[in-house]
Amino acid sequence: MSEPCDARDRRELPVCVIGDSFVAGYGDATGRGWTSRIVKAAADEGLQLLPTVAGVGGDTSVMILGRWDEVDRRRASFPTTAVIAEFGVNDVMHVDGLERVGESGTVAALRGMIARAPHERFLVVGPPPVLWDEVNERIAARAEAIAAVCAEAAVPFVPTFDALRSGGAWMREVAEGDGAHPGPDGYAQFADVISRPVLDWLRELPDTEPG
Repeated sequence: MSEPCDARDRRELPVCVIGDSFVAGYGDATGRGWTSRIVKAAADEGLQLLPTVAGVGGDTSVMILGRWDEVDRRRASFPTTAVIAEFGVNDVMHVDGLERVGESGTVAALRGMIARAPHERFLVVGPPPVLWDEVNERIAARAEAIAAVCAEAAVPFVPTFDALRSGGAWMREVAEGDGAHPGPDGYAQFADVISRPVLDWLRELPDTEPG
């Protein structure tokens, strides 16, 4: 086991994580969710993240874009802020038999985020699975659409759906809970799925303000 990194040797990096209830850590009685676990994993590797967590339960991609000024304010104070967004599950949920946001709406909202995000300092985390098979079919399709837009714009995309759907604490705790949100072990699995690509990306970011 490696020794913890001395605090004096740690690089500091502001990061804003914006998204839905999964960003907020709904269902985790410890209050950590996946975001705090990523902060801890980064600290263990000598990267001190200075996080702003802007997760709002029920938010769709369109609603997240609508409050992007939260990101803008953070960047105004800390220009080197890295931005991570996670969304998609709420988009595909049905209200009166219709998706809350159709695929074209999700794509347009994501392109709006990319246009407003800091150049080369924006990463998207894909939506996770829930309990219901018919909803998961829509989530998987929407995740593919999100990934395609990210690839087109050269924005890093970190998928979660397949890794979490295949089994483990996430699906077990989702089934034990409200059908969408896990408990602490599920969020720990989520963090394990995304931590390596997210931390590698953060480590490569320059310390200077993006041009």
